Amino acid sequence: MPKFEENECYICEDMNGAAPPPLQQIDEDRYSSQFAMYGTETMRCLFDSNVLVSGLNGLGAEIAKNLVLAGVKSVTIHDVTNVEMCDLSANFFLSEDDIGKNRAIACVAKLQELNNDILISVLTEELTTEHLSNFQAVVFTDIGVDKAYEFDDYCHNHEPSIAFIKSEVCGLFGSVFCDFGPKFTVLDVDGEDPHTGIIAFINNDNPALVSCVDDERLEFQDGDLVVFSEVHGMSELNDGKPRKVNSAKPFSFSIEEDTSNFGIYTKGGIVTQLKEPKVLCFKALRDAIRDPGDCLLTDFSKSDRSPVLHLAFQALSKFKKDYATLLLVLSKML
Repeated sequence: MPKFEENECYICEDMNGAAPPPLQQIDEDRYSSQFAMYGTETMRCLFDSNVLVSGLNGLGAEIAKNLVLAGVKSVTIHDVTNVEMCDLSANFFLSEDDIGKNRAIACVAKLQELNNDILISVLTEELTTEHLSNFQAVVFTDIGVDKAYEFDDYCHNHEPSIAFIKSEVCGLFGSVFCDFGPKFTVLDVDGEDPHTGIIAFINNDNPALVSCVDDERLEFQDGDLVVFSEVHGMSELNDGKPRKVNSAKPFSFSIEEDTSNFGIYTKGGIVTQLKEPKVLCFKALRDAIRDPGDCLLTDFSKSDRSPVLHLAFQALSKFKKDYATLLLVLSKML
């Protein structure tokens, strides 16, 4: 096993000393289940992403492990603290032999064993905004609020935006903040397969009325965009042009199209929902702290818990900041 020193950045190679393969040589068979789940476009972005994970506590170790197994282009793990006995109860990569070593250096070899196709780097110096510019996404699990403000402001205003994620776990409670920039495009807003319908008839009118077989109710809504295929007779609709749905009913709908001069519908045809990309504007951390908006509910019987936890994590951050020296002294005494 190679020897790592602190305050340096390392790139690990596979066990045979060969550098990980370039993007176009990634084995699709190995990641076949991910291709089926996420889709080709998402996987293409994943394989081209350089990700920073800062803070190799228990949460950071789990995040780094999942990223390495997922097959991102590279993972850089960062930590400036050394392994202590209490770390062994949370970070599954560590053992008693690692006590006193830098936490990132102690984890890198075992992370690399999980996937030799991935570049894994180690960073043990204090982070600056210049470091962040090398990544498409940065994840922090052990960071003070002032530093988090600084880094998130930089990532939010960077062109292109750098995805910023701040997360922490305290006992049974956790907190996650995501800032993907002021203009983040979501290609699929719900992850569901596009709705489809089997056509029974289309009239020659303006607007055109589309009737579908009554075996299954249509899930289209007014304003949805749809495309037609395999339509016989009225072949003009097979041009792949998106058309807007109006007057949606369980087994029929209208489209904004004048089919008066189209061919006469004879048979067949499938209508498929076309999902539109949606642009989201994420709040910066300092704005979200003041006005978090609607928090994600995990227990609908305790709808007031999320705002309370939001305040609790803020109070904990302030306590750590104001009494950092005292906490350090107490930790040495335990």
